[in-house]
Amino acid sequence: MNMNVAVLKAAPAAAPATEPDYADQILGPSTASRRAFRDAMLLAVDMVADGSAASGSYSGTTVQGLSGLLDDLDPLPEVGTGIAAALADIGRPALDHALAVGHPAAMAHLHCPVAVPALAAEVLISATNQSLDSWDQSPFATLVEERVLAQLTKLAGLPPSASGSFTSGGSQSNMTALYLAAARFGAQARRSGVIFTSEQSHFSIRKSAAILGFADDAVIAIATDAEGRMSVSALEAGLQRVLSEGGVAVAVVATAGTTDLGAIDPLAEIADLAAAHDLWMHVDAAYGGGLLFSRHRGRLAGLERAHSIALDFHKMLFQPISCGALLLADGAHFAPLASKADYLNPEDAVFADAPNLVERSMQTTRRADALKVLMTMRSIGRDGLDALICQTLENTRAAAEAVEARDYLRLARPPSLSTVLFRYVPAGGPDLADEITLKTRAALFHAGIAALATTVLDGRVHFKLTLLNPRSTPDVVHRVLDAIGETARELETHHARA
Repeated sequence: MNMNVAVLKAAPAAAPATEPDYADQILGPSTASRRAFRDAMLLAVDMVADGSAASGSYSGTTVQGLSGLLDDLDPLPEVGTGIAAALADIGRPALDHALAVGHPAAMAHLHCPVAVPALAAEVLISATNQSLDSWDQSPFATLVEERVLAQLTKLAGLPPSASGSFTSGGSQSNMTALYLAAARFGAQARRSGVIFTSEQSHFSIRKSAAILGFADDAVIAIATDAEGRMSVSALEAGLQRVLSEGGVAVAVVATAGTTDLGAIDPLAEIADLAAAHDLWMHVDAAYGGGLLFSRHRGRLAGLERAHSIALDFHKMLFQPISCGALLLADGAHFAPLASKADYLNPEDAVFADAPNLVERSMQTTRRADALKVLMTMRSIGRDGLDALICQTLENTRAAAEAVEARDYLRLARPPSLSTVLFRYVPAGGPDLADEITLKTRAALFHAGIAALATTVLDGRVHFKLTLLNPRSTPDVVHRVLDAIGETARELETHHARA
């Protein structure tokens, strides 16, 4: 054996017995280090498992109460407390006062319960600490990402030229897609470029355009129909107007699953317009892209014609935050992100045929999040994921029926994916309904009964249920709706007496 290699593989020398060996707190090859890791993981796992049967969606503790738990805590003591004590001081309240995302009545946001295989993968991801910015920092993890991306582009129906990159989520995917779309026009895109999207699209579209240096009025919001879907005729009219005024039509952003209504824009018709006018078509499928893993994937017809697609697995695919991906129909369009760094980029002479993932991302250091997606797909399989996703859709339809069955509630729209919007109908009129809705939401949250969201639709405050948990079954929804009615009526009575 080479002498240097033998030295590297030798066990590290023991630290003096009179001083603590802090190096054992750093995961490495020593027996003590690995024992410390195992003990810490078991303590943390037991803590999570013991709290998994929480009775409510939230502890009810106020902001002031939570602050009080931290006020007397020294975050950087002179002498460390050790893992067990730190977990007791910090880990216990972190669990006790977290939103219980796995609770069936936690139905406020696009914030999913997490798949157990993905949690197992998270341990591996964190412990190995691979960085996807060069192959030699992440040999197997790099190939895992490539393999998962190949599966995703296949599911999306993209051509063999397709490629992709994992991202922190939909917002980063959307920004990267708009950057690549604008790169086709150079500085002209920033000066006079226009991006078309629906009035129901995610706020990250407008925010991304601003960060990328587009003009303040560069994003044109296209009207939607009664279901919240982009109007193709309005898009065509807007496009013709911009072109007639000498503007540069850079991109059209379609949405497959709007945040509030879950609406899926008419992707095939938008693709026809994009092709006719040489627009980059980006599809924000951060929410609705989960349908690709179910028997309902046909609802995304036209997705395969997009130049770019944003997917977000910490929504419908039950992944721990953060976990998203950007897919491109032609991997060559990642070229504007390529840059040369002598210390980083692999050379064929050193690592022949090694993928260079840093040239597809706005990030440099990047986690190996594809591993948890692969672990989930492999463990649960097509049938299992289909069953889980379909259960959430069935729960949503049942929830809408439950709303319609109550005379004190009014359904806003039939659900498209897994969101249900509705209003409380008080005797005091719509203005009172807005106030009572907001107060009811707060009351149920602090009581730990349910975590609900509110949003504004047609100028009025609505309750919003987001049913990403397969366990949010009709019996759970009925209890939540009954609680809404009881709490809202109490508030209305109190208001009348005031």
